[in-house]
Amino acid sequence: MKKMRLIALTGLVANLVAGSAGAAVLTFDGLAELVVYGNTGALPANMHYDGNHLSYQEAGFQLTLNAPNAAPGEAHIGDGTFEPQTYNWHDGMENGAASYATLTRIGGGRFNLAGFDYYTDGSALSADGTVLGFLEGAGSWDTALAGISELRLDSGYFNQIDNISVEAVNGSVPLPGTLPLLLGGLAAAVVARRRQR
Repeated sequence: MKKMRLIALTGLVANLVAGSAGAAVLTFDGLAELVVYGNTGALPANMHYDGNHLSYQEAGFQLTLNAPNAAPGEAHIGDGTFEPQTYNWHDGMENGAASYATLTRIGGGRFNLAGFDYYTDGSALSADGTVLGFLEGAGSWDTALAGISELRLDSGYFNQIDNISVEAVNGSVPLPGTLPLLLGGLAAAVVARRRQR
């Protein structure tokens, strides 16, 4: 009985520390082929444009094209590969050089990333400022990342991202070194309680 209580308490603490709010796959199904979004016409309700940043929102997440070197009002997506239902863009030309895309939760917060599909002629991938690898050609990134706050895809000349599998995380996610401290503290509390009996 005591072991069952300890197991239940440990599970409760783990859920409180890194609970999840549900998984989603960002499919970009609302984006059409041969439509350039950003500097032409009205945007769908789930997109926002401020001149150098073009954001798309789906399922509580936001994918933003950051184009710091674009001419005012010129940043856009939709002409990187021209594939429908994908988030695609060119680096250079109207977007200016050194454009990049970031994936975050709407309003901030941490999330888990299970993977995504990509097509690019060369892009560095990073999470929370740490470079994870270099993407080239067509493929799928399937190295799961837990508790990140931002995924960044630097631009090659053409870029495409799709089917992003994510899960929002409720509460804070402990740094790797703090979880053993938390569990150690829990074990010490259990031992102290036993000694009191």
